[in-house]
Amino acid sequence: MTDTVRETKLVSLIFPAYDEIEHVEGMLEFYREIKSTFRDLDFEMLVVDDGSSDGTGEAILAGTVPGESVSVLTLSRNWGSHAGITAGLEHCSGDAAITLSADLQEPLSAIADFLAKWREGNEIVWGLRSVRAAKKGANDLLSTTFSHVLNTNSVIPTYPKEGPSQILVSRQVIEVIRAMPEANRNVLGMIAWTGFSQTHIFFEQMPRPHGASKWTRKKKIKLVMDSFVEFSSAPLQWLGLGGVILASLGGLALLAAIVLMIFGKGIPGGLTLLGGLIGLVGGALLIGLQTVGEYVWRAGDDSRRRPVYILSSRRYSADLGAEAKES
Repeated sequence: MTDTVRETKLVSLIFPAYDEIEHVEGMLEFYREIKSTFRDLDFEMLVVDDGSSDGTGEAILAGTVPGESVSVLTLSRNWGSHAGITAGLEHCSGDAAITLSADLQEPLSAIADFLAKWREGNEIVWGLRSVRAAKKGANDLLSTTFSHVLNTNSVIPTYPKEGPSQILVSRQVIEVIRAMPEANRNVLGMIAWTGFSQTHIFFEQMPRPHGASKWTRKKKIKLVMDSFVEFSSAPLQWLGLGGVILASLGGLALLAAIVLMIFGKGIPGGLTLLGGLIGLVGGALLIGLQTVGEYVWRAGDDSRRRPVYILSSRRYSADLGAEAKES
């Protein structure tokens, strides 16, 4: 980013992409549509090629025409969407940045709403889905539940309960995120944590034109763990509550056994009851160790200070050529 003041505001459009060659033409067309619609602003397009093996980055550059500010950030491997968003934010030059899906699920009207809220002075604008393209199912329910629990049991109460889809952030927010060192990250949670003025828009999610989402269950589980470890002590509190409950149940069971023995009734179930109690307590202890271990592992991972991603190259559209420089 340069220190000079631009007469025309620049907005960065960030597209994290992983094997999205089928959507390359659509991404470029959407970028051109945005440019032609909002002529009072300048736009740059950053495609974060997150370890694609299908030539997504090459196809983007091959499809550009003179006058377009398009660049491709190629990561060394697939690091995940939140690492991709981080790369885009760290290398963009805009006065504001908007994250967009490579599978083209945001309508042009959402861009208009994002920009309108930004012009009103908001530093953060959340993009929330009023209608999902996919039918509601277990994944949708789990996603909504996760967002609600994170909202109510963390240090980021401004995290949308509806579950954010995309976001606009100002340059001020971008600079704060660039300075944050977390290795395991929920970028949207980090943005909410900054506390800058924020609002939201709603949009109807469009159907994905080709293929299936690369957002796997394994990646979702990791995001959930990263989010709670980084922003909430609630799992540790739940663990303590569980310990109190188990201790109480164990105490009651022991008291009942003593009473029965005093009155000569014996201990019902004998070894079965004892085995059940041991299994219950043992299982709870293992769950507790796993929970604490997740916190310890992530603390260690952050202390190692490894990069969130590794940038293999940054390539620019043909008209920028050798004059283009790293922001």
